[in-house]
Amino acid sequence: MRTAVELGLAFIFLGCWKGAHGLPWWCASKHWLGRESSTKSATAPRVRGSITSGWPRRRPLSVQFNDVTLCIGKKPILQRVCGSCRPGELMAIMGPSSSGKTTLLNTISGRLRPTSGTITIAGEPLNKRHKRQICYVLQDDIFYANLTLRQTLMYTALLRLPDSMSHQDKMSLVDHIIHLLDLQRCQYTNIGEVMHRGLSGGEKKRANIACELLTNPSIMLLDEPTSGLDSSTAHSLILTLKQFAEKEHKTVIVTLHQPSSQIFYMLDRLLLLCNGQNAYFGETKKVIEHFSNLGLPIAPHYNPADFILEQAKGSPEVQERLILGAREGLGLNFNMQDSVKLQTSPSMNSLYSKYLGLPTVHTSDRSTNPYPRDSNCTSCLNRCQEYSKRCPTDASVPTDVNKKTSEIYSEMVDGAEEDSGRSSWSEETVSEASGCSSMCEDYPNMQWPTSFFTQFKILTRRNFCVARPIILSWLNGTQTLILALIAGLLWYQAPRTEESLQDLQGWMFFSANYWMLFILFAALQSFPAEREVIAKERASGSYRVSAYYLAKMVGELPLTFILPTLYFIISYTMMGWDNPATGLMLLFMLLLSTLVAQSVGLLIGAVCYDLQTGITVAAIFTLFTQLFGGYLATRIPPWLSWARYLSIVHYAYQNMNIIQFTYGLEIRCSTMNSRFNSCVEYSQSDSGTHYIPVDEILQERGEPLSLWANSTLLIGFMIVVRLLTYVTLRYLHRPK
Repeated sequence: MRTAVELGLAFIFLGCWKGAHGLPWWCASKHWLGRESSTKSATAPRVRGSITSGWPRRRPLSVQFNDVTLCIGKKPILQRVCGSCRPGELMAIMGPSSSGKTTLLNTISGRLRPTSGTITIAGEPLNKRHKRQICYVLQDDIFYANLTLRQTLMYTALLRLPDSMSHQDKMSLVDHIIHLLDLQRCQYTNIGEVMHRGLSGGEKKRANIACELLTNPSIMLLDEPTSGLDSSTAHSLILTLKQFAEKEHKTVIVTLHQPSSQIFYMLDRLLLLCNGQNAYFGETKKVIEHFSNLGLPIAPHYNPADFILEQAKGSPEVQERLILGAREGLGLNFNMQDSVKLQTSPSMNSLYSKYLGLPTVHTSDRSTNPYPRDSNCTSCLNRCQEYSKRCPTDASVPTDVNKKTSEIYSEMVDGAEEDSGRSSWSEETVSEASGCSSMCEDYPNMQWPTSFFTQFKILTRRNFCVARPIILSWLNGTQTLILALIAGLLWYQAPRTEESLQDLQGWMFFSANYWMLFILFAALQSFPAEREVIAKERASGSYRVSAYYLAKMVGELPLTFILPTLYFIISYTMMGWDNPATGLMLLFMLLLSTLVAQSVGLLIGAVCYDLQTGITVAAIFTLFTQLFGGYLATRIPPWLSWARYLSIVHYAYQNMNIIQFTYGLEIRCSTMNSRFNSCVEYSQSDSGTHYIPVDEILQERGEPLSLWANSTLLIGFMIVVRLLTYVTLRYLHRPK
């Protein structure tokens, strides 16, 4: 017994010990990782071609979107938005709040389907294959808070880079990305959260970008990368993105809210949105000239970014001037509604006669206009090329606006979980004019970047390292030790007599109930805490849901057993250990009931998005299962007797009674006023010592099922609940 206690305490000590660089020994050990983690200097040389051997290279890809319209219900969010960006360019989407910047970015990435219009990648309609070459950096920095920056990048590389790359090459790539984004000094710092400081805001932004750069995307989409950063950090971040676009020949599109003048002039292209429509698209250096031609000159020494945003938020007349001016610059005609508006508004007619000369261009010479004024949808890509002089010559495939859903997205509906990055880093580039056949050869039709086994193995390690400091926190450990000592003292060396029978049953009922509550509410908070991270990774197609769910169960399994085992060893030893077989069987039943409770907590956490709702549902369930557990109430009305079979405590408590009183020490009858018939009969016959039959003890709490029946029902209940949890994760909460 002493040896078992010492081994348990030693394992707890090892669980709390951290190795080099603050990593737990099982996370840092080369035996646990399977291979020795790379510990190269952050100033490692640039990744060589050996890393990409055997894996296709990324081609530079351009992005064009033409007449993109998106309506949610009857409300238009985007209206005929046009634009394009070439490899090596940094394009910004700007506009006031609620102007559609993030919506447009979601549409370009394929996460939202436009009502009409076309989005082409290198001249091809956007499809699932292109999503492998697009990375999307969200505005919020979503990470596991208790992992270090290097651990985060390491697990991302192991999950999203192909199995054909060696472990050493993947770790070398991590070193290269850390060096590229200047993250050497903070690579062993925890990500952190509000209550536990870790990385700074700028470091989190760069870490967010680093996770996406690992897949070597051809197109980078970043939503508000400078939000929450000071001007110096924001400038450094945008400069890094610009240099990355130029040196690596990538297409980078960002949304910006209110950049400084330094950041503004670093942009190659600018798309200004106003009420979901083009207010300007073209070279950034020409925006001031364009606004001056519209009669909106900028004052000297004024930030041009602030100026154009103020105009986009100006009066309705100014907004109309910007929208029509942008259409004129792009060579777009006006639809029938625009024509009626101009004809019925004298003030607006005079306004645009002064600044744009619209009557002579669009009304007096209709015969020369190739696009009739009442057309519902026109192709503007060729006009965009004439305006910017920098668009590639890829042809765009128009979409019929009479169809509510664009045909180019019909192929993407069933692929919401496709991977957005499945290639390794490559310094070499291939000409964009290589065509579709080359693209198909370079990017084979792989559904996942890694195999199921690889995903399961890596996710098991990560879930173990994520859950360890939460489950084995010093607070939980202290709570368990104190409670075990209190329980041991309360039932210290309880005699095996009829007078102490209720005390023995009280310990069993309390132990089963306490660990049901502890594990259930801990599991309840597990999915809500991880939901954003999992949704982000699922949207990028990093792994299968089944691999994540199985890895979560397996990775947390040993951690779930440690604290209940420690409590049992301390409290049951102090109460009086009968024999090793009885103790091990009781421990097994306690651990089985905790697994069932954990299953229920996971299901409630997966179904209930709102944590407060989940806590309420969990409280009702736990109170229900306690009331019908068989200890607090034995005389249950017949019309409620069915409820006990839904109580997990009922089965666990029955089995613990069966084990304790069948295989443990016998319970002596009371010498006076015994409540058991057999003891009364024995006391009348002679004065010897008699023991209570096991059947009478068990039947006092109702008609029990057998030990194997109770265990089978508990295991079946656990399997069904866990399958329901998987179905909920897989189908109910799919990322959009």
